[in-house]
Amino acid sequence: PEMRFRTGINTAKVLVGNYGCDYRINYTALGDGVNLASRLESSNKTFDTVVMVSDSTRDGAAGEFHFRRLGRIMVPGKAEVVTVHELLCEQPEFCTVAQALTSDGKVLYHWGWVSRDVLLRASELYNQGVALFMSRDPRGAQQWLREALTVLPSDSPSKTLLKFCGSVAEAKTPCDGVLRVSK
Repeated sequence: PEMRFRTGINTAKVLVGNYGCDYRINYTALGDGVNLASRLESSNKTFDTVVMVSDSTRDGAAGEFHFRRLGRIMVPGKAEVVTVHELLCEQPEFCTVAQALTSDGKVLYHWGWVSRDVLLRASELYNQGVALFMSRDPRGAQQWLREALTVLPSDSPSKTLLKFCGSVAEAKTPCDGVLRVSK
């Protein structure tokens, strides 16, 4: 059977070990870094991504993987804004990220093959859009996100940010370049 899951990865100093007493013990990890990884895992649902990582993880894996900056987000339970990235693939020619459209229009990730060139081109276009969004220009971002969707029509992060830019522009509220992620 096929198994699907999402994960959040954060690199930080944490406490790891056996905690408890003589009659009940638990091996676990504790700390703010663990909590952020958990928040990233659940934040994947907003972008419909599979692997979301923090800046510290992306910096530690530089050169070994391709990442796409998803943007700055405010995660539940955290006061500060966090910059997050999607793990796209290793450096080889193909990436194991593909998407399928369900009958009700929701995009789900599944393991499959997408041309590395197509994925990286869509990522470049998305990066232009997210940079404009983070610079508080949601209307300018929309052009780049639409272009990303012409390259990779099933690209969930582009769809998510495009929708968010549209709602910000429609509401005529000031854009602060931050996406608020709900539980």
